Amino acid sequence: MRDSGGTQWYLVRTKPHRERSVEMQLRDLVAELYLPLLKARTSRWGRLRWVLAPLFPCYLFARFDLRGGYFTVRYLPGVHSIVSAGRDPIAVAPMVVEEIRRRSVNGVVELKERPFGYGERVRLVHGPFKGFEAVFERYLSGAERVSVLLSTVEATGVRVVLSAEAVARPI
Repeated sequence: MRDSGGTQWYLVRTKPHRERSVEMQLRDLVAELYLPLLKARTSRWGRLRWVLAPLFPCYLFARFDLRGGYFTVRYLPGVHSIVSAGRDPIAVAPMVVEEIRRRSVNGVVELKERPFGYGERVRLVHGPFKGFEAVFERYLSGAERVSVLLSTVEATGVRVVLSAEAVARPI
């Protein structure tokens, strides 16, 4: 099914956490695939780490001829459905896929984390003050270390210097 005549983009809904598995299975069955990824920081086991995750969890874009490929795609293991209006699958405008691609580098969209501002409320995500809330004061020595004011019962604020990785925005 590698020809591009009569093909359109469709949004394939996968079962949870099956995007990459479905992508691998569809590689040789459709004209083109696109699984946009997001590079983001997430907290795992008390540490902030960079991870690559689908930009749209449970969805990927596939370009194929609906008449010849509907059943092949729809009933593939790991596929939940093809996004439809009623019973009719909806074609995705090519410019939607192209715009997402334009905003990515090698298929990965990276959201730049804006720096903390003076007086912004933050939470501490690891270290001896994990779980505490504080007020951001300033960056020290570039963006590696930060100074925050830790609110305590006895005092109005105690200045604490921490690794920048220990500070996150409140959920």
